[in-house]
Amino acid sequence: MFIFHGGHGTNQSPEEMQSHMAKWMAWIEKLNKAGKYVSGEPLAPGGKLVSGRNGNLVTDGPYTEGKEVVGGYLLINATSLDNAVEISKSCPIYENNGSVFVRFFQVFLLFWCQNREYCSFF
Repeated sequence: MFIFHGGHGTNQSPEEMQSHMAKWMAWIEKLNKAGKYVSGEPLAPGGKLVSGRNGNLVTDGPYTEGKEVVGGYLLINATSLDNAVEISKSCPIYENNGSVFVRFFQVFLLFWCQNREYCSFF
């Protein structure tokens, strides 16, 4: 999984923004043709942070520096963490000083045990 931070070009003309978006689309298409792309989406601005005991504290957000805002994610097929890191290096986000947080999913299996209760294994 790629988690994208920052990379929002500031003071770009509409043409520059369109050109940068075309680079993103070409990169994703390249991943797709190579069988690496699974899915992904940009995140809408804003949101809510739910915290505290029983989730009783709800605040607007995020209000962090632009470089720390999570802008979206991409799920990819990779053979290892090192392979995923290499794949991420061609991402257009770096042109605007963004970053990619590379993470793997932990496989969590959930199934019915003999006593008809849920059992899980990591």
